[in-house]
Amino acid sequence: MTKINLLAEPEKNGIIIDRIFDASREMVWNAWTKSAQIAKWFNTIPYLDINVIELDVRPSGHFRFTIPNQDSLEILGEYTGTYQTVKPQHELSFDVIDYSITKNQNGISASFKIQFETVGKQTLLRLEATLKDESYREITFNGWNQSLDNLTIYLESK
Repeated sequence: MTKINLLAEPEKNGIIIDRIFDASREMVWNAWTKSAQIAKWFNTIPYLDINVIELDVRPSGHFRFTIPNQDSLEILGEYTGTYQTVKPQHELSFDVIDYSITKNQNGISASFKIQFETVGKQTLLRLEATLKDESYREITFNGWNQSLDNLTIYLESK
């Protein structure tokens, strides 16, 4: 895995993360679009599966994930969102409300675009984010990097 955190300077309220995975574009795509797979890597806590309540990967389809507390039955957070663009093995875009990084009842809103590109036998993934609140840029950047680290581990285990 090649870790590239920032290739281009995003807008003030944006994030761009590029990663190259030692996996086919189909494998990386499936990790983003199959419930059993996304549950294994999406969380920022390594080796703690998230609960995939809903995953309807199509334009206007919804998703909802909850983050369990490994020490109790308490739910630590929740992600809910709607897919805007679904181009199999090429692009996903979605809007999300993240209830995991703040106790704010309204959550933190953001929009994401994920692009998948074959590079030899590897896959280049580009994540672009637009945050509604710039103050969450660093925590969002760090959270996505941890999740993408988890994705690397997951893909290497396949």
